[in-house]
Amino acid sequence: MTIEELMALAAEQPTRTSRRAGVSRSTIKRIVDGQSMPTINTLKEIALALGLEIDVYARHASDPFAAAAARSLIDDSVPEHPQDYNTWIWLERFERWGINDPLTLVSEAGTLLGIKHNYDAVYLNVHTESARRLPEIFDSMGCDWAMSGAGSASVTLGTAINGPTILWYDSAVKVDEALFGTIAPSAEKADLILVPARSTELVGKTQQKGLSFVAPVQLVIDLHSIGMHEVADFLTRGWRS
Repeated sequence: MTIEELMALAAEQPTRTSRRAGVSRSTIKRIVDGQSMPTINTLKEIALALGLEIDVYARHASDPFAAAAARSLIDDSVPEHPQDYNTWIWLERFERWGINDPLTLVSEAGTLLGIKHNYDAVYLNVHTESARRLPEIFDSMGCDWAMSGAGSASVTLGTAINGPTILWYDSAVKVDEALFGTIAPSAEKADLILVPARSTELVGKTQQKGLSFVAPVQLVIDLHSIGMHEVADFLTRGWRS
């Protein structure tokens, strides 16, 4: 059960949960609405009030709002003052961590984006025919999308780049991955990664010869996220001047 599912359960019986957990109903509502970040102790008390138990463990970060925060600082296509609470939290973290130069921001944001650790990502070996029909496939689903990763870098640099291509798509649309390829044995062996966009991944995308591509800063963040650091560094070589 996720934190969101736990809080949705708490919201179904707010008075009882509030009394048992020692947490006000207004606090519960703010957490449910995403306006407040609960502490571990608060979550533990809410869970126990519902007859559940919190089990805390650490895993690789996979947070799209870190990338959104980085882009809001250095990418003109993203609002400088985001309205999203989760993005603001990351802006505060970056300030606290003393990260403010563009090169460090995109590198850190890529690590935190953690595409290969995203529970919703699907790792595929792409069908050749599907690669040629990307616009048609997405149009048939009425789905907004954009290409990133090796595929986008190859177009940007005008030469073939080895590595997985990333396809960001509107998370509100259910995508049939079978239209794109077969499930890869592992993330490392995939040549296509399908990922639902949950923040600013599609903001600033461009069109070229019928294909959609993510904004340049998003591309660099994505390349860092999938371990293609040398390509990301080459694309940002002009940022050092």
